[in-house]
Amino acid sequence: MSNTASKYTKQIHIAVDLLIINFAFFDGYFLKFGHLNLFEDTRYFLFIIYFNAAWFTIGNSVGTYQFNPYKGIENVLKTVFRLFGFHILAISFFWVFIKGYYFSREHLLVVYLIMFVCALAWKMGLYYFLKFYRKQWFRLKSALIIGYGENSQELSRFFQDYPEYGYRFLGFLHDKTYLSNDIIGRVTDLPSIVENIHIDEIFCSLPDLPDLNINELADYADDNVIRFRILPDFRSFTNRNINVELFEGIPIISFRTLPLDDAFNRFTKRAFDVFFSSAVILFLLSWLVPLIALIIRLQSKGPIFFKQKRTGKDNEDFWCYKFRSMYVNIDSDKVQARKGDARITPIGRFIRKTSIDELPQFFNVLLGHMSVVGPRPHMLRHTEEYSQIIKKYMVRHFVKPGITGLAQVKGYRGETTDPKMMQGRVKFDIFYIENWSFLLDIKIVFYTVMNVIKGEENAG
Repeated sequence: MSNTASKYTKQIHIAVDLLIINFAFFDGYFLKFGHLNLFEDTRYFLFIIYFNAAWFTIGNSVGTYQFNPYKGIENVLKTVFRLFGFHILAISFFWVFIKGYYFSREHLLVVYLIMFVCALAWKMGLYYFLKFYRKQWFRLKSALIIGYGENSQELSRFFQDYPEYGYRFLGFLHDKTYLSNDIIGRVTDLPSIVENIHIDEIFCSLPDLPDLNINELADYADDNVIRFRILPDFRSFTNRNINVELFEGIPIISFRTLPLDDAFNRFTKRAFDVFFSSAVILFLLSWLVPLIALIIRLQSKGPIFFKQKRTGKDNEDFWCYKFRSMYVNIDSDKVQARKGDARITPIGRFIRKTSIDELPQFFNVLLGHMSVVGPRPHMLRHTEEYSQIIKKYMVRHFVKPGITGLAQVKGYRGETTDPKMMQGRVKFDIFYIENWSFLLDIKIVFYTVMNVIKGEENAG
């Protein structure tokens, strides 16, 4: 599809979305209140402005309007569900922070039902229309591949298996002899082939032709108005999530791309951290801190809070806060707590068992040192020690450490003296980092609460 057509498709897509969400909003308002005097109601006038702004801001962030009919219907459905999920979250924040205004839940439920049905039907219809348009009316681009290795053959199979991408495969050029009808000549035959066959694009596989002068081929393609593309070989990096970025035209290959590299995902996670930690501090710690502080002081001398340097995001140190659960001792920064540890006070055993000792870390979350969910922060000595013996240990520091994490809900909590146990913890930490989603954070928080209620053996 041409750039002009793509531009108009995006504009039409936005316009129809605008019609759908406002039709749903007004229709829901009429069904709930029996009239359409919405603009006379200051509450709902502000609400509809925010409602629209949130929809299009989130829609642009999750890629709703970068519509690609080649990525499959699953991608369309995933984008729609992400858009609705984040939009509902944004509206929930609006209700929490706009105090003194009442909004009808029944109205909002009707609005979302109408929106979901209409938006899903519209986006699926647009997907299938663009796919049909591509197959029926879009001129196929003739493609030639230079090279005959595994990479080249995979590309040729792709052209044949996915005609909706708009390519008509002509064959291979290669200087070696192979028993294949798809090889239509040698590389030196390219000029004569171009004279007899119209070619739109040439794909050149670098690993198959190490001695080839790529610049000469590229110049020849430019002189004959043929697009020239390079087919690199990343097969030796199949276990890595490779991403190619352009820095002002300079191609950069990254071997590790993370969901939290995305600005919108970071914003979502930070918004949840601020909201959740503020709620815990306001509704729980505001009365629990004085109570725990009094009991700690009655049982042993020393500070209420225990602070310790831990390793945070990007390997930066920060002060991590906990309720003091031990008698004051000189080994707190050197020796990890163990089951039956004589240094632990009576109240310390209880608050460690119930994880109450970790609650002051919500102040760390609010300050931005930590997140509610993430890899647990370790003592500096442990970071130095395990980074030398555990493969990929430092990968866990690409994100903020958390009060709880995937490793913890999977049983890797408390004392970790066995390197195999630490290796298992790191494995789950890396899985979390590479597969982060807002839903995963919610699941981890839920399972953490369940574990606290049941009690954890390793919490000692």
